[in-house]
Amino acid sequence: MSRLISKLFTVILLLSAVPVFSQQSVPSVDMSVTVISLAKAAESGRGGPVQGTPVILNGTVLDRRVTNPDESAYSAEITLARGEWSGDSDVEIFKCIILLNGPEYSAMVPARRSRDENPKELTLNSEVIVYGVFLGYADTDDGPVAVIQSGGVRKL
Repeated sequence: MSRLISKLFTVILLLSAVPVFSQQSVPSVDMSVTVISLAKAAESGRGGPVQGTPVILNGTVLDRRVTNPDESAYSAEITLARGEWSGDSDVEIFKCIILLNGPEYSAMVPARRSRDENPKELTLNSEVIVYGVFLGYADTDDGPVAVIQSGGVRKL
């Protein structure tokens, strides 16, 4: 129960961090979008949100990589995953890619791991919540995957 309250509190904090806009320009976050629904839409080629839709996702960091280590143009990406039971004994894994652009993410996904523990670092298997914008789908070796441009990431 306390973990649920912690997650809910984090969502509220993320939502309160969004700048205040005039009532006409407030982006609506589609709370029905999940890592699982994005992955199923990518696989089927049907459904899914409209490009540019703000979303809030939670999941586990399955993979991470730095795509540009230059401090001024820093970029990285993480693969966010969620699981769902398939039958009595199998778990199906669903994924999406989260793009992290900007120097504020360099401590979260450093080019080289530090010997000292960094509480901001998104290590493999970290549980995170992401506020972002749906960009579309990208073709990967594993098939099409949803891509989200991050507007904020927090470890849970």
